[in-house]
Amino acid sequence: MESKSTAIYEAEQIGHYLLSIPIHDSEKNTYIDAMQKLNIPFSNYEQALWNSMLKSKFKMACIDAGLALKDPNNNARRKLFTMLAILEASPNYTQYFLSRNFSFFYLFKIGAVGIRAVLRAMIGILIVNNIKRKCS
Repeated sequence: MESKSTAIYEAEQIGHYLLSIPIHDSEKNTYIDAMQKLNIPFSNYEQALWNSMLKSKFKMACIDAGLALKDPNNNARRKLFTMLAILEASPNYTQYFLSRNFSFFYLFKIGAVGIRAVLRAMIGILIVNNIKRKCS
């Protein structure tokens, strides 16, 4: 079982990755409770992935994208999805998850985000393969 300070740090890092804003204490505490109840076990490989993901938002995005293609049921992704569910269900972040009206030019932004996602996945696959090789 991880410490409370570790879980708070994880919640902050995941929240920054998902929404790019500071996360309220209530959601951090919900994440701590969820991690205690779920007790998600990590293999050495998953722990190495998770440690790398916590280093930066960019690494978290790339590794998450790489795992989505190579190993979607990885326990590191379970932690991300747990925090995503907490944020999505919180009234503090409703505006980030509800749809809005968009202009025609939003289609270009969607295309750019799609290209970025493909690039992140390619980089992520390289990182995941490298970490897996080191842990084998």
